[in-house]
Amino acid sequence: MTITQRAVKEATVLDLKGDLTYSNRAAFKSAVEQVKNAGCRHLIINLEHVRFMDSSGLGLLALLSQTFKVQQAQVSLLKPQSYVREIMSLANIPKMISIYETEGDALAVRAA
Repeated sequence: MTITQRAVKEATVLDLKGDLTYSNRAAFKSAVEQVKNAGCRHLIINLEHVRFMDSSGLGLLALLSQTFKVQQAQVSLLKPQSYVREIMSLANIPKMISIYETEGDALAVRAA
């Protein structure tokens, strides 16, 4: 998996490409820690190019949601592919983290 970080308005976007699984959890956790330690108040995880997510990936998202809520910060998910969206729905991830179809929608919610 490759992870690219970029700043947009008052948020940080992590663009993920590949699979979010147990084998690459360390890279994901490291990228999240880096933006969290930099004081990020709104993290947008772009899942547009994530083809597969296992239970470890789902667990990482759940923990990420809790960690950011404790810090009164926000996490948003962006454009998951249908298979990934279905897996997340089965694990109730959308009840913890909002999912958006456009970056603009995710940014607008934070501004409101």
